[in-house]
Amino acid sequence: MKQAKILGFSLMVLAILFAGGCANSSVQESDPPNSSEPISPPPTEKVLQSPEASDSVSGEVCVSVDYASDEILDKYDSYDEYVEPEDSSYQVKVIFTTSAPVKDFKFLEGSFVGGEDNNLSFNASNVLYSIDELSPEKPLVIGTVFHGDFPTRGISFVDESNTTRYFTLMMSGKDGSLFLGEF
Repeated sequence: MKQAKILGFSLMVLAILFAGGCANSSVQESDPPNSSEPISPPPTEKVLQSPEASDSVSGEVCVSVDYASDEILDKYDSYDEYVEPEDSSYQVKVIFTTSAPVKDFKFLEGSFVGGEDNNLSFNASNVLYSIDELSPEKPLVIGTVFHGDFPTRGISFVDESNTTRYFTLMMSGKDGSLFLGEF
């Protein structure tokens, strides 16, 4: 009887923790109020900024990701493109755009690994594609597949302060929209 009570209590705690974690995901996926690109019908564009960044910080580079629709691609005279060699009907094209030029832009393959205190961290293990510069005039289009529940792709770039920044490419389980999370 005592084991049943402990098991029931443990399941209740896990359910509360799971529900709390789901509620916080909408904060990470929200669009900033001053997005410079027009918002497409769902799935919508998500803008990448570091958690401490705000729209009022001058000079902050914003890298965005969205599905590469014909409407979006028609806005550009040219773009770089990389299509992963995986032959799959689930492959989608995404577009990375930026508000200011960034150097050494890389499209990464990675996986989640367990760390101290049972924390998961994204480990970028392989560079799939790189360009010297991603600019507002010439975005990057990637053909990729989203595998499973955890992100397996990410990006890195060197920002205006010569800091290398790393982000995972994720798809919302709620509406299929794309967003980037810094790691």
